[in-house]
Amino acid sequence: MFRILLTLILLLAGCAKDCSDKKPISKPAPQKNLVTGLEAISLKGLDDQQQAQFINFLNAEICPCNCPMSFAECLEKKDLCKPAELLANWAIERLKEGLSMEIMAPALSQEINAGFSAGPQIIDLAGYGSKGDKSAPYTLVEFADFECVHCKQIAQFADHFVKKHPEVRFVYKHFPLESHPLSGPAALAAEAAAEQGRFWDMHHALFGSIRPLTDNQIETLAKKWKLDMPKFRADLKKPEVAQRVESSRKEAEFLGIQGTPAFFFNGRPYYLSTDLQGLELRLAMEKARHQAVCQQ
Repeated sequence: MFRILLTLILLLAGCAKDCSDKKPISKPAPQKNLVTGLEAISLKGLDDQQQAQFINFLNAEICPCNCPMSFAECLEKKDLCKPAELLANWAIERLKEGLSMEIMAPALSQEINAGFSAGPQIIDLAGYGSKGDKSAPYTLVEFADFECVHCKQIAQFADHFVKKHPEVRFVYKHFPLESHPLSGPAALAAEAAAEQGRFWDMHHALFGSIRPLTDNQIETLAKKWKLDMPKFRADLKKPEVAQRVESSRKEAEFLGIQGTPAFFFNGRPYYLSTDLQGLELRLAMEKARHQAVCQQ
């Protein structure tokens, strides 16, 4: 039950920039050849209603590999779109756990249309906190806010993910939200710590803080991690430190990010659950991207 609730929370919630509902833009799928049953994947474990709702969704949605056919059709054509098979099986497992298609459909549609099949964005990575080989074939970028509860919850997942996958480089970027008054000072503190080569220490300290963030608490954390305090205080006032945070915030707005956390795989947005299973799914889809016949 806890896992179902957690997945549901991560699918639907986040620290929002505003309260507007932004509906995913779907590319209408061709409706010439409706698929009434699936042979390519197993629906075992789903009841009749779940199966019908899932198949209806697959018929209405476009193929994730940009093939000119429905999701259902590209699933039935073996070896055409491996990412479609991976995504469908992930969705089936979530249905088995208790999530409904009504809840999942918008996130799946957004992942297909504005995420995996979208064109890659160029994201400025220079000078920001990074883990992993810079020449790694896959880059995972997170835009986050140190006061965002959901960012704090998923920080452990992202950390474990990059430790498990040496083929992934992880880059942290700042998107301090106006609704969180200490998120800006916390971002400055992380960048000031970076001047001492201690970005990740401060990152973990800020997200791991038991007490709410205040100016005093941020300084206490810096002392606890034995930063050079005179240098830390001086670096907090450096224009280039403030510029790194502000440039990241402006870039997040330019990319259309509506809240935190926001993830990008090789420049393409990710919209599904930000737990370890979700990140593993998208990485597997990225690895299969160039095997897809129709992928552009």
